[in-house]
Amino acid sequence: MSKGVGIMVKAGILSIAKNNEELLSNEESHRVKVVRKYLENEGYKVVSTKTIENNQKVIEEELKYMSDILNLDLVFTVGGIYCYEEDVTPEATKNVVHKETSGIAEGIRCFCLQLSKKIMLSRGVAGIRNKTLIVNLPETTKLIIPALDFSLDIIKSSIEMINGKNNLV
Repeated sequence: MSKGVGIMVKAGILSIAKNNEELLSNEESHRVKVVRKYLENEGYKVVSTKTIENNQKVIEEELKYMSDILNLDLVFTVGGIYCYEEDVTPEATKNVVHKETSGIAEGIRCFCLQLSKKIMLSRGVAGIRNKTLIVNLPETTKLIIPALDFSLDIIKSSIEMINGKNNLV
């Protein structure tokens, strides 16, 4: 069971490659390792990690696979959320979610602003597809851990709500 959650949370981590070297590597990127370790320390079961190219169609297909086929409760994306021309993770996420949970992304952005003004360039989003919560995390490890520290309690509550196990009281 995940700490503080009444269900075993199955999670996935989708890393958007910064370059071909990262894409072709057979090892998990440092960013994925950081998120994986954090989630496992919190009692989450990390079922899937994958690094893919920064291509909207590829990102959409992988998010659908993680939600529809693997039936994950939670998917974190890492990378592809800033203002670079090639960054399309927010667009891909918006195309696959059925409901946006904009407060999660806004909260992460607001909290991380204390650490880096560059977070204002983040276009990350969050939303729900079927019973899967999808959250675009900041790209740098400097911001990933604080973002998780700040948001994981509300993410846990969201997962419980999605599964009909939590009421806002």
